[in-house]
Amino acid sequence: MCHSKTRQQKKYRIGQRPVGLSGSPARQKGSTTIVAIIISIVLLGLGIALSNQISSNIRQQSIEYYGARAYLAAQSGMEVAISRLINGDNPACTVITQPVVISVVNMQNCTITLSCEVETEVDEPEVAAGEIRVYALGAEAQCSTGQLETSKRVLVEVRQEE
Repeated sequence: MCHSKTRQQKKYRIGQRPVGLSGSPARQKGSTTIVAIIISIVLLGLGIALSNQISSNIRQQSIEYYGARAYLAAQSGMEVAISRLINGDNPACTVITQPVVISVVNMQNCTITLSCEVETEVDEPEVAAGEIRVYALGAEAQCSTGQLETSKRVLVEVRQEE
């Protein structure tokens, strides 16, 4: 004889659950609060991380911007130094390194410092006069705003026939 086991299925009314099961409404009341707290903490952490990333990107862009501004100011200073060298009649370094005044509105927070060293009478057999003067020119620009300060330096050697 074969006995078959039949399951007894209980029918419940809509909204009615059996007593003692783990999914009962009485046991679920505290778990939603815990899940809400965990989700809030995770979202807060993501918000803080995103805020730090945005702040870091803004600072990096500011450094690049003022770095480019300092480089362009140093280039302008070098052009002034070369102009003073070419337009002067064998000028001394004191003439070349006079202060550069910046009158452009966007460069008010930048300062340019010029430097000059000269090697007199370098032997050069291929030059008609036989001697040349070598000027080592430098221009350093510093641009600052608030707590941010950048500086760039440009160096050039100019050979001038005696």
